[in-house]
Amino acid sequence: MGEHSISVKVLLVSQDIQTIETLCHFMAQAGMYVEVCSDVISATRKLCHTKFEGVAIDFKERTHALELLAKLHKMTSHGGAVVLAILDRNEDVPSTFRSGANFILERPFAPRLLGATLRASYSLMLQERRRYFRCPVEMPVHVTIAGSNRELVATSVNISERGMALATTVPLRVGEKLQLKMTLPGTNQSARVSGEVCWSDDSGRVGIQFLQVAPEVTDLLRSWLFDRLQESLAEAVLASRDG
Repeated sequence: MGEHSISVKVLLVSQDIQTIETLCHFMAQAGMYVEVCSDVISATRKLCHTKFEGVAIDFKERTHALELLAKLHKMTSHGGAVVLAILDRNEDVPSTFRSGANFILERPFAPRLLGATLRASYSLMLQERRRYFRCPVEMPVHVTIAGSNRELVATSVNISERGMALATTVPLRVGEKLQLKMTLPGTNQSARVSGEVCWSDDSGRVGIQFLQVAPEVTDLLRSWLFDRLQESLAEAVLASRDG
């Protein structure tokens, strides 16, 4: 798995070279992987094809910035993205927050304040990353097919907050309802969830969308995924330094 596939990703939209250079430097220090676009059209295209946990928008061209922000809020995949608005001093901060910004990065940048703001935004981006984080893991999963007495043991391929992929020698049809029982590695608590087969392929892999998850199981899964994500990010940082 490449470093960029697990890092917190930020789309930086600006035409100002000094702003780009400064933010790229500080964002890298904060553990963010940055991609840069110079205009609304290219940024919109990028957002349609890539998942970003954060979007930093330069409000120097305020009309274009608000246009991009409006588009961002309409994208289902980016509904939880953290928005950082880049403003010049004395610009209208309250209206920028009302337009949907979560944080303000004010020019000229003060290094200490900029670093603190980016660290705070990183925490929220990490939560958003965890929601979509799909952790590779192999473990036995006991499967009961709803409406029948059929039971089988499959092997997990990966898992997220919203579902998982399984490898099985027993064909499962798209739309079948399942009851799943598993024990996440490193825990001693059995987790039970209900799900539905949402895709299958010719290699015996199926995708399961979780339908009903008890609150205590949700908490367990979120905590476990958060720890795995932190480990993955730490490994990526070490690998980049060694490289």
